[in-house]
Amino acid sequence: MVFVHELGHFVAAKLNCVDVEVFSLGWGPRLAGFRYHGTMYQVSWFPIGGYCKMKGEMVPGLAGGTGAAGSTEAGTVPVAAPVHEKGSFLAAASWRRVVIYVFGPLFNLIFALLVFSLIWGIGFKVASSDNRVILATDYTLDKFAQAPPATVAGLMTGDRITSIDGAPVEKFQDILENVATAPGKPLAVTVQRAESGEARSLTITPELDKETGAGRIGIYAWVDPVVRNVAAGSAAAIAGLRPGDRILETDGRPIRNTMDIFQSLAAKPPKVPITYERAGSRESAMLVFVYDAKGNPNLGLGFAFQVYRSPRLGAGGALAKSVEETWSTITLTVKGFGLLFQGINIRNAVAGPLGITSAIGNTATSGLELGLGAGFVALFRLLSFLSVVLFLMNLLPIPAMDGGQIVLLVVEIVRRRPVQARIAWRLQLIGFSLMIGLFLLVTLNDILRMSGR
Repeated sequence: MVFVHELGHFVAAKLNCVDVEVFSLGWGPRLAGFRYHGTMYQVSWFPIGGYCKMKGEMVPGLAGGTGAAGSTEAGTVPVAAPVHEKGSFLAAASWRRVVIYVFGPLFNLIFALLVFSLIWGIGFKVASSDNRVILATDYTLDKFAQAPPATVAGLMTGDRITSIDGAPVEKFQDILENVATAPGKPLAVTVQRAESGEARSLTITPELDKETGAGRIGIYAWVDPVVRNVAAGSAAAIAGLRPGDRILETDGRPIRNTMDIFQSLAAKPPKVPITYERAGSRESAMLVFVYDAKGNPNLGLGFAFQVYRSPRLGAGGALAKSVEETWSTITLTVKGFGLLFQGINIRNAVAGPLGITSAIGNTATSGLELGLGAGFVALFRLLSFLSVVLFLMNLLPIPAMDGGQIVLLVVEIVRRRPVQARIAWRLQLIGFSLMIGLFLLVTLNDILRMSGR
């Protein structure tokens, strides 16, 4: 993402006859690199972004910014190259410099649009349970201070949600996407009753989950208790369970879905007798558990899911879907900024480099379960989401970010004279220091969260 972003600045600089001195991925001392046509292309030691250093540029940049420190005079702040020196950044007209700064975020946006279009064009797979749901208040696994929206609205375990706000729903992933993005918004939900098959219309208003910043209504996915995989060394593996087995009972209680299994383990029993079906015959076994510090058992079971494939769209349809998905990501990101000030748990809602890397790895791994192609699609889809977020973040009017640079240039255009170099430098230095501080804080938060603290 940094490469795409800095490539935008690089291309814009070349188009506007500005010399690029250094194109770097990462910050700090050069790890490796080469010089070509006057530009040093390098990888630096600290993987926290990168920069595109243009001739005469004087302000320090940050990940996604365009600067590195310029030349200095002893005891003074950095001094810019002469304005009229050929190829200098400051020799370019103000509007040209605005274009150079805009091209970085713009390339991130273009990258997302292209990748989304390609993904919708070739089609992709989604692993999910179907549209049948379980009412969370029918179990004791989660605590609610008051009845959650699904219970208040009259939803029942076993219901199938067939549409939300008029849009058809075929899988649980559709339900999650609609609910998670609509805290506080009434949703018109059509359900099909489990026993009678009768269609019912309900209005459900998701509540804001302050732990995650997403909307929730108090439901679980209905997952049939059919074993998909068994982790080596787990309680299930030791008991002899195999993929394809269907769990029928735990401790004599019938099992309809996986939540029934987890409910039977809520009291943290040391062992549980189970009955399962294998190749048409009933078998019995004993699960013997070890619980971790959080009280989670070493069950070691993955359960079956369904695979849904999107249709392959033509160029026009794929581009339309790409624009729709990109715009949706932009609006959700803006809403996400607002949620940071509504009392949500910032430790869980904000991720730094380690958290993002972990999410990318988990996404790719989950996708690879559906095949190599699905793994790459899942990976690049997440990268496209991150690219849109980077597009927005860099346009914020924060010193040391592209948005902050653009604001200074707009002031220059309006006043018809540049902001004093000393003032511009100090503003950028403050912004750069704040960004480094934020980077360290979110990295520490990632470490604490991933270590369970």
